[in-house]
Amino acid sequence: MAKRYEEIAADLRRRIRSGEFGTEGRLPSESALVRTYKAGTPTVRQALGLLVGEGLIAKYHGRGTFVRTDVPLIEYANDRPSQLAPRERGRGRGRGRTGLDADLKVSTTSGEVVAPPEIADLMGIEAGTPLLEFVHLGQRPQDEYPCSVVRSYLRYDMVAGAPWGPELTLAGETPWGDVYQHWLAAVGVEADHVEERLTARPPTADEAAELGVGPGTSVLYIQRIARDAEGRAVEVAHLLMRGDRIAAVYTTPMSGASARH
Repeated sequence: MAKRYEEIAADLRRRIRSGEFGTEGRLPSESALVRTYKAGTPTVRQALGLLVGEGLIAKYHGRGTFVRTDVPLIEYANDRPSQLAPRERGRGRGRGRTGLDADLKVSTTSGEVVAPPEIADLMGIEAGTPLLEFVHLGQRPQDEYPCSVVRSYLRYDMVAGAPWGPELTLAGETPWGDVYQHWLAAVGVEADHVEERLTARPPTADEAAELGVGPGTSVLYIQRIARDAEGRAVEVAHLLMRGDRIAAVYTTPMSGASARH
């Protein structure tokens, strides 16, 4: 037998799909739903949480609950560097694939930090070593929260001679913070290959607050390590992305493909 919150969710689901609230329309307030369904506030919130998890509605603090429309997914593509035009590489600018959404905006902040133990372990350095940290937030204008948060770390001693200053704004070209490769190249540090570990999981409480995701929405988490030809870690990044906004697209060359062309 269905629980009361499931019954309420089923009725709201039917009403949403019938178009009663319109496209991107606002649902009645929680207090109004409590009166309509003659249920307690916790029960109504459970029902709404179920629909948030299904992607049918979105709750915005201070604004209310709205019907969600399907939006094109932004693509995180593992072959981004290979797609940069030669002239863009030369200028140190990369456009990166961002799927169907040309309105995605990226804001970047940076600063010097000391390596925490987990980052130090990945980079093979001592904890407390000075690092440069870059934080890239990717966000659509219509969204209240970012769809991706990238924290990228470079060894300060390795890139101390790189041309910083205005060049930092170039990270806004893509939400993935790829421009670091060009800064490394400017001081003679070449990234030879990139290792990425992708997992999908429920967000932590802090991550849910940062991305504005509700119960039932998973996040994509990518740990990225760029290494030089000697195997040294030259960059470590943590990429956190909303599972309902971003698709990870991986391209793998087939054996013998180059010989046929």
